[in-house]
Order: sequence, then structure tokens, then C-alpha cells
Amino acid sequence: MSKHHKLIAFLIGLAFVIVLQSLAHPEPVFRFLVPAYLLYMAGVYFYNRWYLQQLQALNLWVLIRSELLLAAGFGLYLIIPSEGVRGLFLLTGVGVIAFFELMIGKHSENIVLNETLFVAAGLFFALSAFSQYIPSYQTAYTALVFFGTALLARSFYDFMPQPSETKTIGALVLGLFASEIFWALSFLPLHFSALGIILFDFFYFALMMNYYFLFHSLNFKKMQFHLFLIMASGLLVIAATPWKILGQ
Repeated sequence: MSKHHKLIAFLIGLAFVIVLQSLAHPEPVFRFLVPAYLLYMAGVYFYNRWYLQQLQALNLWVLIRSELLLAAGFGLYLIIPSEGVRGLFLLTGVGVIAFFELMIGKHSENIVLNETLFVAAGLFFALSAFSQYIPSYQTAYTALVFFGTALLARSFYDFMPQPSETKTIGALVLGLFASEIFWALSFLPLHFSALGIILFDFFYFALMMNYYFLFHSLNFKKMQFHLFLIMASGLLVIAATPWKILGQ
């Protein structure tokens, strides 16, 4: 089963490229692209469900996190304007999707954290871009940030030895926090990439602080370290932003 799963994991990553490249080149045809991609996601879901059942490790939150990774990849692809960068993204996507697909069902805290951060980055970048270029659906984007963040955080906290209610409440609070930050950032005259990075920084900090809190290991040194990381990232965003007065 392990050898077959390795092959299927690679094929799932390859299918990501085939579906997007065949229906979104040179321009996406959404009436075909969206249903085809939803069918692709459904196929991955049912395969993962079957595979986890064979391992006797069926877990709804693992399946949700896998689907969120595919959704984030789809959103990122749509906001990339350059064909060359899109091609590079698709090639990278094969490796990323195949790797996390290969690791599904394996209990590794570092892998779960990295997959969570990949999904969060894609989700926040894509929704920040949609909010900037198609602002009339701001309420829908804010709701998607809330639900996406809450589901992602809940899937990340699932492996922790805490009551389900505690993990769910923490995930909902984190989703509410992220959606409020997203709404507030929408008023700033920054490029969507800067807004996505800032939102990601806040999410990362809140995710890790709650993680340490649930493990009863939160202290000032850990808080200081993660604060330093997000402050350094914020300074890079400020330095890279071409500040100017709007309308000039």
C-alpha cells in the first residue's frame, strides 16, 4: 500500500497542474474550471478518506486540512498575473501537494505546522488580492477568512491532548481575530501582498501563543521570540512598500 500511495500522491500533485493548465490557459474559463477543480478536490477527499480508513487513522480534520491546501493553491493560482510565474508555481505545487499527500496519516507536529502555514499563507494572499481587485464582495471575503482560519486552526490543534471543546473554542476565537484584522487591514492603502503578509504574521503569532498556552508552556521568552519574528517581517513589508500619496 505504501508504494501505491507514493505513486498516487505524485499523481494527485500532477493532476493539480493538469486541471489548472488545461482549463485556465491562456485565460481561465470559470464555467469549466470551477466545476472541474471541485471534482478534483472531491476525488482527493474520497481517496484520502479511503486511505486513512485502511490505516485505521480516519480523522475528519486531516481531511479538511488537505482540502484547504488545495483550495489555497487554487486561489493563489488565480491571482498570479504572469504566465512564467504561474508555470513556476504549478511546478512547485506538484511537489508541495505530493509531499503533504504522502505524509497524510503520519503524526508529525512539524509537518502539520508547515502544512498549516502553507495553507494560511495561500488563503490570506488570495483573499487579500480578491478584496483589493473585486472589493464589492468584502463581506464574503471576511466570512471566508473567519471560516477558513477557524477550520485550519482546529485541524492544527486536533493532535493536542485537550478536550474537543477547548480546541474548538480556541479555533473560533482565532478565526474571529483573523477576520477582524483582515477587515481592518482592508482600509490601508497597501498592496495585497503586504496585507497578506501582515495578516499571516498576526495569525502565526496567535496560533503559536495559543499552542503554548494549551500545552501549559507559554512564557515570556517564547512570546518574545515570536514577537521578534513578526516584527522583523513587518519591518520588511514596510521597507519594501513604495509609499506615496494616493491619487498622485
